[in-house]
Amino acid sequence: MERYDISIANVKGDLPEGARKEGISLAIGFFDGVHLGHQEVVRQAVALARQRGLVPAVMTFDPHPRVVLGHGSQFDTVLTPLEDKLALFAELGVEAAYVIQFEREFSEVTAERFVKTLIAPLGVKATTVGFDFAFGHRGQGNAETLKEYGDGEIEVQVVAPVFMQEEKVSSTRIRGLLEDGLISEASELLGRPYVIKGIVVHGDARGRQLGYPTANLQPEQPYVIPRSGVYAIRIGVLSETGEPENEYNGVLNVGYRPTFDAPGGALKLEAHLFDFDGDLYGRKLALSLHTFLRAEKKFESIDQLVQQISSDSARAKEILSSDSNA
Repeated sequence: MERYDISIANVKGDLPEGARKEGISLAIGFFDGVHLGHQEVVRQAVALARQRGLVPAVMTFDPHPRVVLGHGSQFDTVLTPLEDKLALFAELGVEAAYVIQFEREFSEVTAERFVKTLIAPLGVKATTVGFDFAFGHRGQGNAETLKEYGDGEIEVQVVAPVFMQEEKVSSTRIRGLLEDGLISEASELLGRPYVIKGIVVHGDARGRQLGYPTANLQPEQPYVIPRSGVYAIRIGVLSETGEPENEYNGVLNVGYRPTFDAPGGALKLEAHLFDFDGDLYGRKLALSLHTFLRAEKKFESIDQLVQQISSDSARAKEILSSDSNA
């Protein structure tokens, strides 16, 4: 096998001994968001593994190929960082993930070389790909060429797109929904709430002075940031290993704080946790966005701002409580 910058993440225990002998059922894709369409690809790869007695696995890339090739700045941000992807793959039944470090040199690999010097030597007996799958230099490979270059030794199944509201589920569609503040719709396509993780950093303590202390979150990855405004959220306080320790309801302000800060400032994510009193500096939080409450605005007085925060909090509590009791 030619040398590739590839790592194996054992996402669900250890990769079974003799995996190459047993053979691998491999789902291939970037899978940004691991949305309902991606989940169907992975599920079918896992189902095929069980039918054939193969090891269920995923092959993905890091970073997005279009970032390396300079095809569009939108891919500088992610819906789901690699660490979270691997955890989601494990939940879907995947036992190993082959993560290829995508570099410009790798982009020159032809579709035939990709199959014969990478896929086949891994012991892949079956592959599952999306309907729009393309691979190899300039995307010249597809499901048919994957089957052809596998010399009849690699089964290829193609998964049809998943539709919701008569429109295809896609990462691009989800990004657009987040940018419009349509959180519930984005979460529906993801099959789970949209989550942003980060570390709590020091701010100017303005929220505490107003009676609503906030945790200022510094995202740990270049997440897609939703529309500026106020959101009802759930906040998970994570341990050092990334496991949730406690969960709180709260509100999140995404924006530029026009009441206090001059135009052109940095975007801030400030979360207020209900029924919490403590120090979160340096802690890692997972913000699960639930509902868009309102757009960010400039208030004429501090009193008006405090009244609005009180109103936002009351509405968020009602929404989150109603949802948890549903």
